[in-house]
Amino acid sequence: MSDGQTDGRGRGIELSVVCPFYNEALIIEEAVSRLIARMRKLSCSWELIVVNDGSTDGSEAIVERLCDAEPRLWLLSYDVNRGRGYALRQGIRHARGEIIVTMEIDLSWGEDIVERLYREITAHPECDAVVASPNMTGGGYRNVPWRRVLVSRVGNLIIRACMTNAVTMNTGMTRAYRAAVVKRIPFEEDGKEFHLEVLLKMVTLGYRLREIPCVLEWKEYKLAGRRKKRKSSSRINKLIVSHSLFSLFANPIRYVWALGVGVLILALGFFCIGCVLFVQGRVSVYALMLSVLFGSMAMLFFTLGVITHQGHTIQRELWLLREQLGGANGRDRGVRVVNRAAL
Repeated sequence: MSDGQTDGRGRGIELSVVCPFYNEALIIEEAVSRLIARMRKLSCSWELIVVNDGSTDGSEAIVERLCDAEPRLWLLSYDVNRGRGYALRQGIRHARGEIIVTMEIDLSWGEDIVERLYREITAHPECDAVVASPNMTGGGYRNVPWRRVLVSRVGNLIIRACMTNAVTMNTGMTRAYRAAVVKRIPFEEDGKEFHLEVLLKMVTLGYRLREIPCVLEWKEYKLAGRRKKRKSSSRINKLIVSHSLFSLFANPIRYVWALGVGVLILALGFFCIGCVLFVQGRVSVYALMLSVLFGSMAMLFFTLGVITHQGHTIQRELWLLREQLGGANGRDRGVRVVNRAAL
C-alpha cells in the first residue's frame, strides 16, 4: 500500500486521514460512515486509513464490510493492542497522501475538522503541521465532564512550561502534517505520549507549527449509559503521571537553569542579610551559612543545566542523523492491510 502514491486512477493522493480505534463495535459503523460522507465532499483526492489496535469485540469485521463499498477506505489491523502511538505510527507509515491528518474516528473535534485542517496547512506552505486546539480563543469543550476539561487545561499548561510552548494543545491527536516531514522523523512512543513526542521532535528539529481553534465534543452515543465509565476516563490518573514525567524529562533545561537562578537569588538575599547583621554587630553566621548553602545549590543547578544542554544538543544531532537516514515509524510486525474493493 505504501509503495504507490496514486488513488488507482493515476492521480496523486493529496490527503490521507488516519484514525486509530480499539473495541469500538458499538459506534464504528456509524462513525466511519459519517466520516466517509464528509470526505466525499472534499475537492481533493483522498484516502481514509482506519487502524484496528488489536480490538477483540468484532470491530475489525465491521470495517472490513465497509471496505467492500468504498475503495478509498483502508483497514490496517493487528492482533495485539499496542497503544495509540503505535497505531498512529503504522497509519502514518502506510499513508500515501501529501498531507496526513490524524484524528478521532467519531468527528468529536468538529464535523468539518478534516476540511479545516487541510485548508489551513495548504494555505500556509511555510507550515509543517497544524494542531487543532480547544484551548485557544475560539475553541472550547462541549459535553465533556468538567474534571476532564480541568485536567486538559492544567496539564497542557504544565507541559508548555516544562517541554515546549509552541502550541496550546499538546495532548490531542487531531492534527495535519506534511507527509514529507512527519515520515522522516523517527518516532518511538507506543502510547499517548506519542503526541508529546511528535511536538517535541518537530520543535527541536526546527519545523514550523500552526494552530486552529476547535470545539471538542463528546458525542451523545459515547455519553449514553453514564454508569459505565468512558474507556479513557478510567485511565486518566495513569495518563496524568505518564504525560507529566514525559514533559519533565523531555526538555529539563527549561526549568533547571530557572531553578538555578531562583536559588542564586536566595543565596544573594541571605548574603545581603548577613552583611547587614554583621554591620549592626548582630549574629550573622547563620545567614551567611545559608548564603553559602544556597550558593552551592545554585552552582549545582547551573552545572546540571550545562550537562542537560549538552545532552539536548547531542540528542538533537542524533535525531537529525536518523531523520537524514529516513525515519522508521514502526515495522509491520504482523500488520494486515485490507481494502477488498481496490484489490
